[in-house]
Amino acid sequence: MNATLEKPATLQCACPGCHCTVQADSPFRNGALLFCSEVCAKGHPNGEPCHAACGCECHG
Repeated sequence: MNATLEKPATLQCACPGCHCTVQADSPFRNGALLFCSEVCAKGHPNGEPCHAACGCECHG
């Protein structure tokens, strides 16, 4: 019997305008949605970017 290790699924961040990917076990959640950062999960309350110089258009 061959045992294979399953890699966690890579998903798109649920924040509109964000191009970052997240792992299925991401610690940043809002209900059933997965996010790449705490800022995305909270909806960018201060208009800040999700990551420094990431190029995403999801801030504010």
